[in-house]
Amino acid sequence: MRILGVFVWIIIGALVLWFFAMNLGQYVTIHLFQTTYQNVNLIVVIFITFFIGTIVGAIFLSSYVLNARSEVRALRKEKTKLMRELDGLRNMSIDEIPDADTKLDSENQKNDV
Repeated sequence: MRILGVFVWIIIGALVLWFFAMNLGQYVTIHLFQTTYQNVNLIVVIFITFFIGTIVGAIFLSSYVLNARSEVRALRKEKTKLMRELDGLRNMSIDEIPDADTKLDSENQKNDV
């Protein structure tokens, strides 16, 4: 499986290099915030836009990761609390069970019959 992943990355890298080689002599004019940049190499523009896109994507992804981690932390805390409660109930003897619980159980058994 790992070899297949390396092979895919090699193909992607070759395609990117081919794309850059095809556009090596291309120059563009960029109009950005009231400023005009003349004769900018297209490869430089592609690298800059890729870098900016990667940074913006990483910022959005990090917000999702932080939210997920806080949710996992809250669920672990709740699980620990419930496990302590369950252990306490397991260690409780039959005599310590409140009467209200036993009355509900006996009423449910009568309704089942």
